[in-house]
Amino acid sequence: MSNLDLFERLPVVPVVPIVPPVVPGELWVIDATALLFRAYYGMPPRSSPAGVPVGAVLGLSQLLLQIVRRNRARRIALVYDAGRETFRNRLDPRYKAQRGEPPPDLVPQFELALRLGQALGFAAYSVPDFEADDLMATLARQAGAAGVGARLVSVDKDVCQLVRDAGPAVVVEDPKTGDVLDEAGVRQRMGVVPARVVDAMALTGDSSDNIPGVRGVGPRAAVALIEAFGDLEGIYADLGRVEAMALRGAKGLAKKLEAGRAEAFLARDMVRLCHEVPLDGHGDAPGRAAVPVGPGGLLTQTCWMGPRSEAAALFETLGTHGPLRAFTALRVSLDLAPPSKRQAADGEIRLQSP
Repeated sequence: MSNLDLFERLPVVPVVPIVPPVVPGELWVIDATALLFRAYYGMPPRSSPAGVPVGAVLGLSQLLLQIVRRNRARRIALVYDAGRETFRNRLDPRYKAQRGEPPPDLVPQFELALRLGQALGFAAYSVPDFEADDLMATLARQAGAAGVGARLVSVDKDVCQLVRDAGPAVVVEDPKTGDVLDEAGVRQRMGVVPARVVDAMALTGDSSDNIPGVRGVGPRAAVALIEAFGDLEGIYADLGRVEAMALRGAKGLAKKLEAGRAEAFLARDMVRLCHEVPLDGHGDAPGRAAVPVGPGGLLTQTCWMGPRSEAAALFETLGTHGPLRAFTALRVSLDLAPPSKRQAADGEIRLQSP
């Protein structure tokens, strides 16, 4: 039985009015663009009745259902990349230049993925000139200001810089494994505390985003330098002391740092996430843009109330109503089922191997 057959077998459940919870819960911020790519490579191709590719979008709906069902998440924001060009490309044209164009059959699904998130009733954010990680940083900051913790569902190591234990806490969760990183977890993964992740990555660069960093400086040397000097300013204020470090190739390391000074500080600007994305308006900026509308602030807008009225028309276009039935049933069960039964929901839907 295929994954979509599981959706189709779910019964139709009528939508009932739901009262938002009085006590604000943890805000789940989910990188929907990353999940869309994962679904694209994990689901077989499928087309809508009109012949438009929709397999990745339907796979995205499955992954979202799995996350919400498994964790009984109630306050949810989806974040999307708004395009390939961002402010980072103006800082350095090399940024992500090594990446090819997305697969042709995935291109029309970017817009459909955004519409999917909105139709399912989630707060969906996409802002031109910024990446999904920047939206995560901004929403985590706003959640903290509102007294709410944030759980960032992402595999990107950049978001490790946002983690904090002090309340309201911010943690990172792997969408596939469910593993959660707190400050200790970040230290184990990155070798430094979250507050120093940006400085460490400025030294090593990030090959996945084509950020060079300092040529010849690897993760082990970067961690040793951060532990000894604290940050980039500390390192470059006392390069002479680098030569005396008990570190293999210390003399050569100092020379590499001096030669890569400009690259290090540029890399830090590239890696550092923006905490001030303008979520209330976009002016005349080109490209896809979406933020929740309506009364109330972040805590009201991110409270998931179930699929919206326009969802039926969208899923008619996609060629299946199974996901809509599944999300409607899940939303009702979150409020009507006792905790023990909520945890005994249907088994997780797993993507097929590519």
